[in-house]
Amino acid sequence: MINAWIPASAPAALRSVYTPSPFQNLPFHWWECGQGPDTVVFLHGIMAHAMAFRLAISPAAENFRVIVADLPGHGFDRTFRSPRIPPTIDALSDWLQALLDAIDAPRIHLVGHSLGATLSFLHARQSPEPRLQSLSLVSPGLKLRTSPRTAPLIKALPTSVASLGMNRLGIRLLEPMQWRRARMSLPELDAYLTPLKDPARLKFMLKLASDIVAAGDRSAGGHTIALPTLLLWGDRDHLLPLDTAHRLHRDIPDARLHIFEGCGHSPMEDAPLEFNRALADFLTR
Repeated sequence: MINAWIPASAPAALRSVYTPSPFQNLPFHWWECGQGPDTVVFLHGIMAHAMAFRLAISPAAENFRVIVADLPGHGFDRTFRSPRIPPTIDALSDWLQALLDAIDAPRIHLVGHSLGATLSFLHARQSPEPRLQSLSLVSPGLKLRTSPRTAPLIKALPTSVASLGMNRLGIRLLEPMQWRRARMSLPELDAYLTPLKDPARLKFMLKLASDIVAAGDRSAGGHTIALPTLLLWGDRDHLLPLDTAHRLHRDIPDARLHIFEGCGHSPMEDAPLEFNRALADFLTR
């Protein structure tokens, strides 16, 4: 059922890949297609999986090898079962370096959305992978509108209670928080829900969400990023203030900012044609 998100336009060579990780023999999982000297690695947001980039895969694969990874606890990932990966941003930052180490590629471009963008930002700010060529941050969750004081409430939420909302109606009610224009088809909705119905995965995601909210503002330090950076932001994002986009644009030395009008937290789904053009222009410049 989780494969139902794959669009008809996806390359025939799109394949599910498990590759060894250093975490108790629990493998990484990603989707892969395309060819090229450069590899584009897509990283999705929290409580999502690779399907978040389903409309961006084919356009990117025209010029690049494409890898769409499942973050710990999401999609088909198995690494989250390792005790070395607690549900924290710090642990996921270590996980990202291990993932990049597992990718055999001379040049890598990171494209992250929300949580994936946060991890990409922190990686580039602290100790970037030497093969990293560019950074594309789609609605990075560096400074949320949510108060850090809500973190204990999220952490205390029983998985059994949260699971009550993991159905079509529950996700339909949440969709306006993510998208202002787009809505998932029923097969896509069911594919989105499949990982969320696993109690172990849902518990991991909730604890991770609590850690994200508790941290407050992580947007400082952009001035240390020495990579070409593309910032992609919806002007109607309910979760992230637009002033953070302008701050990052000022802070990161080699940054360009693209704001999508009438779009919410996921511009790659609200405005896929505009998103894919902006990303392609940046990656091929």
